[in-house]
Amino acid sequence: MQTQACVFMGMSDGLVAVYSLMDDMPVEGETYLCSHTLNTTMFGMEDSDPRQRPYPVRSMVLVHSGSQLWYSHGPGLLVIDCRTLQAVRRLDPYDPPSSIQALASSPCLWGDEAVWTLDDHTNTLQMYHAATYQLCATYSCGDANPLRDVFTVQRPAGVTMATSPDLDSKRKSLDEEEEEECPNGKVTLIYSEEAGTQIIQHQDSLTDYCSMSSDSTPSVGFDRSGPLSEPLGLDRSSSCALSSLASSSSLPFSNEEEERPQDHPDDPDPVVNSDPTTTFTTTPPHLQALTVLAVNGTLWIPRSGGDVMVIEVQRQTGQLRGRVIAVLCPPGTSSYGTLEEAALVAKDTVVCGFRNENRAWCLCVWRGWGPRELDVFYQSYEELGRLETSMRKRR
Repeated sequence: MQTQACVFMGMSDGLVAVYSLMDDMPVEGETYLCSHTLNTTMFGMEDSDPRQRPYPVRSMVLVHSGSQLWYSHGPGLLVIDCRTLQAVRRLDPYDPPSSIQALASSPCLWGDEAVWTLDDHTNTLQMYHAATYQLCATYSCGDANPLRDVFTVQRPAGVTMATSPDLDSKRKSLDEEEEEECPNGKVTLIYSEEAGTQIIQHQDSLTDYCSMSSDSTPSVGFDRSGPLSEPLGLDRSSSCALSSLASSSSLPFSNEEEERPQDHPDDPDPVVNSDPTTTFTTTPPHLQALTVLAVNGTLWIPRSGGDVMVIEVQRQTGQLRGRVIAVLCPPGTSSYGTLEEAALVAKDTVVCGFRNENRAWCLCVWRGWGPRELDVFYQSYEELGRLETSMRKRR
């Protein structure tokens, strides 16, 4: 983790090494921050406290333009002022035996910054408002069918929505640009048994072609078991990513369901119980979340079974809510093994590393769609389902 003047390195014994930089190179005379000492001297923690164990520093994130460092220490977080190297806060999102395994920061709709935490025991995602250190949201990541799960995002005390003219004008211009890129009524849906489902989005200068087939092969998987690995079924139509969006575990509709009457609107999204202490059970291994990645205005949460939950914080009637807007899963996931690593390698590119029983690696690369693109996809797919249901009824 690097700031403008120094580099932070978390260690397995709970120490954080701080290296000063000169000409982008570390100089001699590094400083060490001891988590045990900070807990004792700054926060009055006894040596017998289970939070004082020598936990490794598993994750860290820079906040407030690099002025603060948040890093994990077992079930807690330590916040360091990067200029003075003094601890300014300790947060305890979880209780032992939980340990924080991932942190991520993202902008929030209050005009500030949010820090997300994920633990390895209760499999719970939590959101903190970075400026006030207040807990705003909690979501359990162990749902077998999480698509369209909704959880409440509480507004911190004394914080209002960002409503400055500059922000409003920027948001309005951004929405107009997105509407121009994805105009309503210009999506063509084609279905055939041989080709599967095809979605064609027409634009002024280009046409996006998306093909979905139940037997499509991964377009972005690579087998790393040999020195000269071959791509696994490269396909220019990007059928892998889109067929996974329409996989059986993430379908937003069923072809067999009855069409709802027009005078009965859809039921509102259910709000998930946000208190993990009342619903906690042992998470099945394939549903254990691995990390949290901030991608294209959303949060991506890969799980050991191979799927990736995509969460967006949305504004609704003056309030905020978190919503699982997509569940991504490459076709043939079971043949790849267990998902063990995932990382954001570019602004909108996520690499997931699978390892099979022979210890061979397979990489799956996702190009991250934003909320608007995912919304267009699911709306188009739902419309296709309604059309197919209507055609069967006419027969």
